[in-house]
Amino acid sequence: MHIYESLICFAACLLLVVLNKSIDGFLLDLLIEGDLHELVHEDPFKLAAKRLKKAKPVLLLITLWPQFGYSIFWLGGVGGLFMLVYKQAYLALKRVKKQRVNQLKFQFPIWLRQLQILIQTNTVVTSLILSTQTAPQLIQEDLSILIAEIEEDAIHLTPYMNFLKAYRLSEIERAMKLLYRYNTVGKEDAYVQFNRMIQTTTKWLRSERSSRAESKLMFFQWWGMLPLLGVTVLFMAIMFEIIINLFGEGVKL
Repeated sequence: MHIYESLICFAACLLLVVLNKSIDGFLLDLLIEGDLHELVHEDPFKLAAKRLKKAKPVLLLITLWPQFGYSIFWLGGVGGLFMLVYKQAYLALKRVKKQRVNQLKFQFPIWLRQLQILIQTNTVVTSLILSTQTAPQLIQEDLSILIAEIEEDAIHLTPYMNFLKAYRLSEIERAMKLLYRYNTVGKEDAYVQFNRMIQTTTKWLRSERSSRAESKLMFFQWWGMLPLLGVTVLFMAIMFEIIINLFGEGVKL
């Protein structure tokens, strides 16, 4: 009984310590994800603090630990549930980012093609401004920032490299480097850079369309296998029933 009461006190003290706001900073430093700042526009620590506040009530389940015989599995389950609640918002943000990346991989090359057409008769800055009318909604904000930074400082590469940096797509980085060189090099080399940009965009578009076609084909292939799988399961069920019936008749004999 003494051990029982000691463990209850230990669990209660542990609960008080965990729920104490004074150690929230320690928990945030321990639990915050390294790429969270790339997924949100607000302060990542503020978002992590909100998630931690939402998840901490799960730890109240520790008070039920004695009723489960101080099972380590129960304690681990509570910890797992706490992490699941804490990570839920982060995983949702990751899914949204993945969807946006897939969308961007298809939309960016099309926008870049339109930009290439505009560049033939306009400067890079003017072409970027004109392209805002048809640019995908996903890049509108970054495009406005890029235009403002280039108008202020057209010499440095940094504004180009910051464009859509959060998505970490090497194809975008390569295209922006070519666009920078096209804007800064002399007339002779500009034509070469322009052709390279066209080749890069063409290759990217072809690859993305091929990838989308393969994904759709794979999707329909799996749907096509469902009837076959159903027939197989039905056949096995019938065979199993026949075997059981034969075995039963044999036993009766």
